[in-house]
This record gives sequence, structure tokens and C-alpha cells, in this order.
Amino acid sequence: MSLLFGRRESRSVSYSDVWSTGGDVSGLRATSVDKALRLVPLYAATRLIADQFASIPLHGYRARTDGTRERLSSPPRLLSQPSASGTVYDWKHRLVTSLLLRGNAYGIVTSTDSGGWPGTVEWLNPDAVSVDESGAAPAYYLNGRPIPRESLVHVVGYSLPGTVVGVSPIAAFQSTILAGSAAQDFARDWFINGAVPSVHVKNTAKTLAPGEADAVKSRYKAAVRGRDVLVTGSDYDLTTIGVPADEARFIETLKLTATQIASVYGIPPEMIGGETGSSMTYANVEQQAINFVSYTLRPWLVRVEEAVTALMPRPQYARFNVDAIIRGDLLTRMQAHEIATRVGVETNDEARALEDRAPLTPEQLAAWQSQYRAGASSLSTRDATGGTE
Repeated sequence: MSLLFGRRESRSVSYSDVWSTGGDVSGLRATSVDKALRLVPLYAATRLIADQFASIPLHGYRARTDGTRERLSSPPRLLSQPSASGTVYDWKHRLVTSLLLRGNAYGIVTSTDSGGWPGTVEWLNPDAVSVDESGAAPAYYLNGRPIPRESLVHVVGYSLPGTVVGVSPIAAFQSTILAGSAAQDFARDWFINGAVPSVHVKNTAKTLAPGEADAVKSRYKAAVRGRDVLVTGSDYDLTTIGVPADEARFIETLKLTATQIASVYGIPPEMIGGETGSSMTYANVEQQAINFVSYTLRPWLVRVEEAVTALMPRPQYARFNVDAIIRGDLLTRMQAHEIATRVGVETNDEARALEDRAPLTPEQLAAWQSQYRAGASSLSTRDATGGTE
């Protein structure tokens, strides 16, 4: 991660400057982002991660001197309204989509608060940003124009030592994407153009003139289209034609491509049309969701948490609430809350907030405490008498 934001001046960048973009993906015209996204497994993989990532709430906290933290009651604009265009969800979605497809997310600070900290950050089209690493410090350009270092935010995905620019998955796995795109295009052409005729109608008595053959073909097509029965004389044979094995391999190629792309993004292949050789059961669906957050989403969450935290005054910091997308069944959640409140990990009000419920009123709290004490007293009596009162 490279963050080149400075707070020496409180300047704004024209929003029109942000989207004056264009160009191909590092000259790889055959694997431009638009073309690559037409590949269903790639679109599915990046959409899955981006949608889940953007749906996770991003909260601001303040670290206390005793090692605890408190959630900011009034979050900064960077967390509540970070973009002049779209919602917070859109802002997070653009950020992680840029990382997933191009390996880099470049942002321009378009406004700052009274303390000089970023108020809004607009994400740029990575294709329009170039980086010159020949000098003592990297120089960034937007459509050939220098970007002020104090106005730039650069978040890197997969990076290599010796460079500040992240590796683009579109470029790194160009051959996989091209092979998958070719198989997908072949499948489309095969079904649209009928690369192999589905039926062969043969006259066994004579050779048909072109006009006669067209008439028979028209009759057959009309009957099939209406799901009717086709009746011919005794001099016709009708043979259905299967898909040749060598041409049917495009299906295997598509599945292989999905599995490979799932591996690139750390996604279970079956979630985007690939194959793992194992089957899912109801018992491990929740565990798969936990694994998805731990192994797929967490690295992206940490990258963005650190990037956003670097744009906030100390001791404030940003954290995602992953509990929002990992929710067990009702019984499991209630058992977890019961244990957490008993050992002091959370209060009743915190547990209710996680369940989207308002805090108990004083009257409700008094009634609950009375019922709780009565239940505890009854349990103690039963224990003392061996199960009888």
C-alpha cells in the first residue's frame, strides 16, 4: 500500500478532472477490462467479492489510552459521504473493483475538512493513471498531467518488491482470460450459427434438386417449431446429429477457466461455475461463509482499513464490521449473546444493537432483571433439593 497524501494544503480538485479518462489496459488490447468482463467467471468472481465487500459497514473508532476503543458517535465525512457521486456502497464498490481488476486503486482527494484531513476521495480510472518510478520518488500522472502528491491516494493489491505499482490480474492471467473468452465466443457462435446441423434428413430414393431440398427443410423446421409431428414418405431417413467430441470440449474449457479464475481470487470454484470434485451440504454452508470472509474478503478489508485509517487523524481509525454478513441462525446468535453478556464481553444494549433492536427502557430493564433474578433463584432451589423444590 502506498499512501501519498499530505495535509500541507486544503485544496480541492475539480470533479471534472477525475473522470477525464480513456485508453486501453497497458496496451493489452486483447484483454481490455471491458472485454475481460464479458467472460462470465471473471465477472462473477469480481462481482461476488465487490458486492460482499461493499455491503460490509465501515465504522470509525477512537483508541483509548487504556487499550479499549469507542465508536465515533459522529463519523467523519470520509466514512459517511466520501464521494460526490453515489453512496458509500458505490464508493467502496469502485475501490475494490479497481483493485480486483487492475491491482491498483488511485484516488484524488477532492475536498478536506477544517483540519486538512480528506473529506471526499474520488476513485480514478486506473487506465488513465501512469507512474514514473525512475526518480527518487514515484511520479504520478493523470492523462499525462502530473498529480500533486498531496492529493493522491494509492492503494495496492498484489505487489512485488521494488515497485509501488500493483500487479494487474487482467495482465498477469492474460492467457487464461483469452482462452476462456475464446471458448465462450465459440459456444456463442456454435449455438447461433449452428456449427453442426442438429438433424440430417436424407432422401434414399433420389437426389433432390436445391428447390426440393429447401422445401423439405422448410416443412421440417415448421413442424419442429410448432412441436408438431413430421410425416414423410418411405423414401426419407431422419438422423439426429450429436456434438463432435472435439468441439464439445469448449464446455470443459469454460469449467476449467472458472476453476482457474476462482483460484486467482481465492473463491470456492462452485460459487462461480467451477468444479471442486466435492459437494456442499447444509451443515457446512455457514462454515463456507466464514471461510469466504476469512480467506477471500479479509485481505481486501485489511488493505482498505489501513488506507482509510491513514487518512484519519490519530487516534481515530477505521474497521469493517464483518459480523454484518456472518450471521448464524437465531438460536446460535442468542446463545452467543448469552455467553458474551455473562462473561462481560458485551452489554445487553450492545447485544440488542447487533440484533437491530433498541435499548431496553428503564421499565423494561427492571422487569427483565426481576425475571432473571426469579429464574436464577428457582434454579438454585432445584439444584439444592436434587431437582425438586
